[in-house]
Amino acid sequence: MHSSSLGVLDRRLLPSPMRLLAWGTAAVGICCVASVTWYWVSHALASGWTSTDIHNYILGGLRLNAGHPFYGYGPGDERILLSDPGTDYPIYSPPLIGVVFRLVVLLPSNGLYVWWAIMDLLEIVAIVVLLRRATLATGLVLIPLSISIGCAMEYGNVDCLLVAGLLLAWWWMTRGHDNWAAVTIAVLASIKLTPVILVWWLIVTGRWRAAAIAIGCGLAFAVVAAAGTEPSIFAKFYDVTTANMAGAYGLVTPSAWARDIGVPVDIAALLPRGILVVGAVAMWAARRRPGVAWSIGAVLMWLGSPVADLQTPALVLVALAPLAWRMTGSRGIEPSDAVDAPDLSAPGSRTGRRDLAPLGAQTLP
Repeated sequence: MHSSSLGVLDRRLLPSPMRLLAWGTAAVGICCVASVTWYWVSHALASGWTSTDIHNYILGGLRLNAGHPFYGYGPGDERILLSDPGTDYPIYSPPLIGVVFRLVVLLPSNGLYVWWAIMDLLEIVAIVVLLRRATLATGLVLIPLSISIGCAMEYGNVDCLLVAGLLLAWWWMTRGHDNWAAVTIAVLASIKLTPVILVWWLIVTGRWRAAAIAIGCGLAFAVVAAAGTEPSIFAKFYDVTTANMAGAYGLVTPSAWARDIGVPVDIAALLPRGILVVGAVAMWAARRRPGVAWSIGAVLMWLGSPVADLQTPALVLVALAPLAWRMTGSRGIEPSDAVDAPDLSAPGSRTGRRDLAPLGAQTLP
């Protein structure tokens, strides 16, 4: 073999500088997440896992099974220790999660370890998939989000399910399965309210059938939630939501940041609502760029929430979905986007042509 051929072969075997940067960034991000998660989880195990989101979910299921109110306390119920001066409700989630935990608490240890293991596994799978599909961008995001991701995994927060489920919803839509994606969004929004903003994404991007399915499924889950709790449960959930919006005492919300610099409490409380409105308008303006509109919606699940806690910023991982899987098709997508459609028909190749994804979407071999 000629020396020139050997030189070409060596260059092909060596990773490019961009790929080395992606791998290095991903390694740093993984180390950050692993160290923070180990710290939080080891302390949670040592303390008996008290005052965490799993604990609150379990107490909600136990209250319902005892015939006590989901958004209140009955005789002998354990009271939740609040970490902020907000409303004195034991839980802020939609009532469907209480119905789910009526079953979960029937498991050994009230289902604590089973639920925690499932939530953590879902978060880990989501991170691994994103690293595989968008190595550099995911590595960069993991570094600042490591504390939030670690908290979500320690708490067993349902946000872990949201991240994995919404990535799956986006993946389904890139393959034309909008109806399945709509059902997924409806399920997740019925368990935790914030993904409802993505129903707006379905509407502004012209996915009318999927939006109707999401709304219909949401109404069906509302009936299930009322049957599994009490008929007036959504009137109480409305009271919980409006009270939280009026106070907006979340620990990592724009309201909290505004109060820290001296903005009056009443004005600071309006910030999440203002951001939500501005973000919804921005999603409409970006309707011909579905990936951009989706990423805006993903960030709004954090910044538009009045009760965002330390784990909530981890939802930003959902914003990376358009980098991991490019959406192609005719609905609301400019012709230039269709260039990136992978050709799966070419033999001997996963894509059939060179990936033209933007910077940040480098993938591991």
